[in-house]
Amino acid sequence: MLRRATVAWVLLAPLALAACAGSDKTVCRTDIALQDRQHLLLGPVSVNGTKVLGIYDTGAQTSAVTERLVTRLGLLGDDRNSSLMTGVGGEGTPQNDALVDRFELAGFDPGYNHYAVVALPIDSAGDEPTGALVGADLLGHFDIDLDVANGKAVLYDPDRCTDAPPAWQASAIKVPLDMIWGSGRLVLTVKVDGQDVRALLDTGASASVIDLQAALRLGVPAATLDHEMNGEGFGAAGVNFHRAVHMFRTLEIAGERYDAPKLSVLDRNLHEADMLLGLDWLRQHHVLISFRRRLLLIERPTGVG
Repeated sequence: MLRRATVAWVLLAPLALAACAGSDKTVCRTDIALQDRQHLLLGPVSVNGTKVLGIYDTGAQTSAVTERLVTRLGLLGDDRNSSLMTGVGGEGTPQNDALVDRFELAGFDPGYNHYAVVALPIDSAGDEPTGALVGADLLGHFDIDLDVANGKAVLYDPDRCTDAPPAWQASAIKVPLDMIWGSGRLVLTVKVDGQDVRALLDTGASASVIDLQAALRLGVPAATLDHEMNGEGFGAAGVNFHRAVHMFRTLEIAGERYDAPKLSVLDRNLHEADMLLGLDWLRQHHVLISFRRRLLLIERPTGVG
């Protein structure tokens, strides 16, 4: 999950409207090869015509470019706009946005002319460095057929598609989603230890996370969490954090029950939700995420009708 607070130093309304016109060169279907690297989901995106790897993050309100990509492409800073990126680890350091002509995912460009600049935990890992964070502002244009376990996704543009959907979707488990006003992110209701919990569907979370106050409401003793505070993590805002790892009794999602689930517990206000439903769950399920229909489809196991 990543939130962005933007400060606009100069307000130029006519120019802002022109800059957000965007462009749509999409087709019905775009097949994507995914990488599951260091517990983060990576896929291709284009910045100023250069193909780079980006973290696909439905929990991020807006997309961003990395400090390394700014240097690589020689992107200029925007002295009119700066951003403070906030994630589960806390707040990063405010800095000027980068000026970007084109930021495209599968042919779709929302038309912004400036993007936040972030330091990412895998900025220098692997043969190909990560260049961007791809948030709900781009991903929300598509229906996303996501198969993390097999390293692939299909991006469907609902405006372009007229064919019938794949057969698995017709018999899939349908879970309604709520869209958070103003951010475009998606929330569903799950059950933890038999009680309803609001969970943000977050492909950018390496593991599922529950807020400390929600854990306490569920009856987990504070002393137990203090004793379990032995994990560490790194947030996309560039901040290290400590976490507890607690074993709850049950987790229920769309009628499927998991016994003795281990969830990270953070003393951090997750704002619109009590929990992040992350890649640890998505690796086990083939899903379709539809922002427009506000619907999550989960493929039924073979032999289950």
